[in-house]
Amino acid sequence: MSAGSLIRGVAIALWCALLGATTLQSRSARADEPAATNPGLSSWLQGQYMTGDWNGLRSDLEAKGITLRAHHIAESAANPIGGLKQGAAYTEQVDAGADFDLEKLIGWPKAKLHVTFTQRAGQSLAANTIGSFISVQEIYGAGQNVRLAELSYEQLLLEDRLRIKLGWLHASDDFATSPIYCYFQNNGFCGQIAIVVNSGFTIYPTGSWGGMAKVSLSDEVYFQTGVYEVNPTLAAPANGFKLGISGATGVIMPAQLGWQPRLGRTGLKGHYRLGGYYDTSDVPYLGSPVGGPQALAHGRWGFYGQADQMIYPTAPGTDRGLTAFAVIAYAAPGTAMLEYIGQLGLLLKGTFADRDGDSIGLAVSYSKVSSTLVAAQNAANALAPGSVSVQSAETTIEFNYRAQLTPWFSLMPNVQYVIRPNGVMTIPNALVLGLQVRLTF
Repeated sequence: MSAGSLIRGVAIALWCALLGATTLQSRSARADEPAATNPGLSSWLQGQYMTGDWNGLRSDLEAKGITLRAHHIAESAANPIGGLKQGAAYTEQVDAGADFDLEKLIGWPKAKLHVTFTQRAGQSLAANTIGSFISVQEIYGAGQNVRLAELSYEQLLLEDRLRIKLGWLHASDDFATSPIYCYFQNNGFCGQIAIVVNSGFTIYPTGSWGGMAKVSLSDEVYFQTGVYEVNPTLAAPANGFKLGISGATGVIMPAQLGWQPRLGRTGLKGHYRLGGYYDTSDVPYLGSPVGGPQALAHGRWGFYGQADQMIYPTAPGTDRGLTAFAVIAYAAPGTAMLEYIGQLGLLLKGTFADRDGDSIGLAVSYSKVSSTLVAAQNAANALAPGSVSVQSAETTIEFNYRAQLTPWFSLMPNVQYVIRPNGVMTIPNALVLGLQVRLTF
């Protein structure tokens, strides 16, 4: 039996046991009986971590300034209809790391050190059977290997109004992102807007050398900028621990202006961001003749706007409620495969009585292929009719329900529908059935 099969078997057995325990607990509560006949089991199911507090050791370490963290995310997906062919795929990510509070440890005020390692394994349904350019499993990629994801130093200055972070890190942690996006499994939503394709953005868990600074201009307005190494070789399977700069092509410089208001009498939370980036790299020019000599373009750039706003609170003063979000982005068509990105979505946190941690998500993403690339494809077909598939746009819809069964364990079944995979009409639209499982150790 392979290691992957063993992990899946153990995970399934654990999930079934937890589901059964949760069901028994719910029935007991409805019968006005004690929440659990076994205090140890009840404490475990209600705890923050799957591995518990280690007889108080974990809490002691946190009090001294060392916070340990680890997670396992598994994403399964199958396309019973559409795509290049029918199939199924499983991929997973394990991450482990620590946050060191240097003020508690060595008396260095408002300073922290972060370190994270990741391991990814599995297959991509999008690449293997659907043929879409946006993955339906967001944790696939970055070499599918063990790697150092982060080694960074963070410092707060000027009465906490200036935040600086330096080291081995990712632009995607701080720019053009939102926690809301990872309430979805499709990679067009989770973690980073899809415009990062051919953008030079460093994306978790593939780190690079860089730094960022964020200044709070007021309680609601901030500005941030950064500089990050662009190095395409870092995502290779053999380079999980490559820290040298060989293979670097330039640097990417993102900037972002943010507004975080509290609107209305109840103070509805909102987040609005306007940003852009410039990558100094020499990159392939997408207008080069198809199959001919590859010209280079100097630099690539793009802009984006993001908004999320709670529009209906179900429990004022909490995160329970309905939030709407939207994304619009544009990238230089001569260098970016995706020229336009548009997204709309709704996320309801807190679904039923006593289900504060559950959520329902519905979102649609539209990704338009570069007009420069399309022009080159049309030119190739003018010389040799039918020789090249002309791309247009790919659209993805996702609907999901995340059940937070314990504070450290969630299941998120989801349904995705990919319209015009790879932006071509020759691949049938694909129906995708997915399941995301999250464990916090």
